[in-house]
Amino acid sequence: MKSLRVTKNHRVSKPKHRRHQHLLEVSVRRDIARVQRIRAVLLFTCKAVLIVSVIVGSYLGGKECLRRFLWENPDYFLAHVDVNTDGTLTDKQVRTTANLELGKNIFTIDIAKAREAIDAMPQVESVELQRVLPNRIDVKIYERRPIAWLAAKSTDDPKWAEKPFLVDSRGVAMQIKTRLPEYLSMPVISGISTENLVLGQKVKSYEMQAALDLIRLTTDNTRFHPQTLDISKGYCVVVTDQRRRKITFGLEKVDRQVTRLLRFIDFSEANGQKLQAVNLIVERNTPVHFAKTEDEEAAAEAAAMEAPSASKDKDAKNKAVTPPKKPGATATPAPTTPVSTLPKSATPPPRPKGPADSIKKPFRLNG
Repeated sequence: MKSLRVTKNHRVSKPKHRRHQHLLEVSVRRDIARVQRIRAVLLFTCKAVLIVSVIVGSYLGGKECLRRFLWENPDYFLAHVDVNTDGTLTDKQVRTTANLELGKNIFTIDIAKAREAIDAMPQVESVELQRVLPNRIDVKIYERRPIAWLAAKSTDDPKWAEKPFLVDSRGVAMQIKTRLPEYLSMPVISGISTENLVLGQKVKSYEMQAALDLIRLTTDNTRFHPQTLDISKGYCVVVTDQRRRKITFGLEKVDRQVTRLLRFIDFSEANGQKLQAVNLIVERNTPVHFAKTEDEEAAAEAAAMEAPSASKDKDAKNKAVTPPKKPGATATPAPTTPVSTLPKSATPPPRPKGPADSIKKPFRLNG
């Protein structure tokens, strides 16, 4: 049998012949290559110079345009600062604090920095500041509403002090320059060191928070309205209301204590009594003191008026009144009668009635 031959792919040419196949012989002259390189460099340089010239010209031209038509244009000079506030801040105070000078270019004013400066004022709660072209800036301020005065001692009256301190519902301390009429009726919180207060920061103490909660809960209450709140003791709040009642509150659960107080007031009014003092710290067997009624006060006043007159009469009786003696006159003693020679009375003295005299004799007919 004949063997099968396996055919495989193989190259026809030899390696020696393949080295000389498909080769392009190109000879470039040296001068032509140099010219091409120089031309490429010049083209790149021209493009770079052109781009730089355009950029520099645009920058300088834009800067000049901005200077003429924007920065030095009188149409964009600040002419109006509209300040809308719900408190006592004035336009001058706001402009000075935010450095909003009239006549200054409106684009040179840093709105964010001006907003931060106004927001840092103690009496400002929030602020909105907006640039309105061409020459106006609108400022809208929401001020903190004070609810009480602050005093170091209970005897101090901060309402007429030179630099009074106030506090809002959140406990932030502040000072005001303009006293509005509604501020004069606000209560006074005493017993706090005003020297350590930081304006614009919150007063952090449990007794202060309890006093503020008490004021907030009784704002619209007509039967009980605090006038002075003393927190100097540290563990309670001693309140004096519009009727001179002295109420002692604890620092916790102020709303429940107010409810209990209103019950005591209702009870006293229903029984015709005047509530004078209550200690609400004690939940059971609460100490309650009532003032004297009108009848008791009238009786006490009458007794007080009678006491001086009675003492005067007693003093008059105890003092012996002797007539003054005349100078040079001799006093002659009055004749005295011995006790044994005193005349007897013609009629005997009445005899006191006894139980025997009270018996009636039987009635008899004369026969």
